[in-house]
Amino acid sequence: MSSVVRRASHAGSWYSSDRTKLNNQLQKWLSEVTVDRQPARAIISPHAGYDYSGPCAAFAYKQIDPRHIKRIFVLGPAHYMSLRGKCALSTADYFETPLYSLSIGRDVYRDLEKTGEFVSLTLDKDEEEHSIEMQMPYIAKMMEG
Repeated sequence: MSSVVRRASHAGSWYSSDRTKLNNQLQKWLSEVTVDRQPARAIISPHAGYDYSGPCAAFAYKQIDPRHIKRIFVLGPAHYMSLRGKCALSTADYFETPLYSLSIGRDVYRDLEKTGEFVSLTLDKDEEEHSIEMQMPYIAKMMEG
């Protein structure tokens, strides 16, 4: 069975699609932040383009200590479709970023689907939405080895 990869569809417009440039940009913003809330168990991060929100997101992500992370849950609004009071789950197995791809915990998704409170996003609707995608490069940067 082949894996489904959610493209980094907003790379190149909302943030850099160039791996080196994006890595340097994230590193610069993260290096300018003082760690004062670590280790955070939850963060709130903006989902605008990085030219507008990059430094603010860096503050949130810098409070994470990756040594204490087992699983990451990312919640974001739906800008382009109504979910009718439900939450949506991606049908992808991986989220692509210019840095590297992040795997999705399908085991957790199966448990969530059983509750009846979730719907599945088609890949095209998933790639149209930016709110969760904007978190992925920062997650990749913070969790790199």
